[in-house]
Amino acid sequence: MKKTSEKAKELVIFKIDTEMPNNLKLAIGSYGSFNKNEIIEHIKKDDEIGKQIVISHLSFLKAVAKGEVARKLASV
Repeated sequence: MKKTSEKAKELVIFKIDTEMPNNLKLAIGSYGSFNKNEIIEHIKKDDEIGKQIVISHLSFLKAVAKGEVARKLASV
């Protein structure tokens, strides 16, 4: 897998740092559960876990920008 762009990593780290509570843990498939600081460290290391987190966040942000999230919420 190719290296994640620094701008993408900075954006996702900022988003996680500002929006994720310190006491929350995030389960990531078979990788296990991680707290905010562990997630940020994986993103900074650009390892497999960090790359998956960045891909997930960027996919969500693209869906929001395209209006896909709002359409799904409106259809519920």
